[in-house]
Amino acid sequence: MRDAISHDPYTTIVSLLDEGFMLFYRHVRRNARRITNLVVTLVPLMALLVGSCKTSQTSDNIYGVNIYGVQTGAQQFQAALFPDQASFHGVHYTPAAGYVSQARDFVEAMPQTMMMLTRDDIGYLFGKPSFHRRDADAEVWQYKTGACVVDFYFYGKKQLSYVDARRKDQSPASGHEESKCLHNIDKKDFDSAGV
Repeated sequence: MRDAISHDPYTTIVSLLDEGFMLFYRHVRRNARRITNLVVTLVPLMALLVGSCKTSQTSDNIYGVNIYGVQTGAQQFQAALFPDQASFHGVHYTPAAGYVSQARDFVEAMPQTMMMLTRDDIGYLFGKPSFHRRDADAEVWQYKTGACVVDFYFYGKKQLSYVDARRKDQSPASGHEESKCLHNIDKKDFDSAGV
C-alpha cells in the first residue's frame, strides 16, 4: 500500500500533511493543561509589553523632541506645536493664541528646536520681522529687542537653516541669553502671505 501512495505525489503530500496534523493534535491533547497554563500566563505579559511600547512612544517625546536628544522629525514637531493645523482646510492658517503662547514658551526654553520650524512657524511665534532681506537663495528675518538681535536664515527651503542671536554690541549670545532674547521679541501681527 505504501508503494502505491508514493507514486502519486498529491496523495503523498496529503498523507504527510494528515500525519503531521495528527501528531500535532495528539501532542496538544496530551499537553492541553500545560498549553492552557502557558497561554494564561503569556497573554497578560503580552498585553503589558504592547502597553509599554505605546507608553514609551508617547512618554519619551515632548513636543516631538525625544527627551534623549534624538529628534523625531520636523513635521511631528510642528504638528505638536500647532495641533489645530491638521484639521484646518482654509487658505490662510492662523494658530490659536493658546497654542502660540505654549509653543513660544517651549521654543524659548529650548532654542535648539527652532531648526525644525518653517517660515510660517517663526512668523506665528515671533510675528513680522523688524527687517526682511532676500539675497539670491537666502532669506533673512531679523528681530530686534532692547538688548539683542536675532537673525533667522532660510536657504531655498521652507525650513529654518540657521539662527544667529547676538547682543547689541555684536558679541554672540550664550544659550541662556538666546532664550532671554527670544522671550523679549515683541510679537507684531504676522500675515504668512505678506512676508
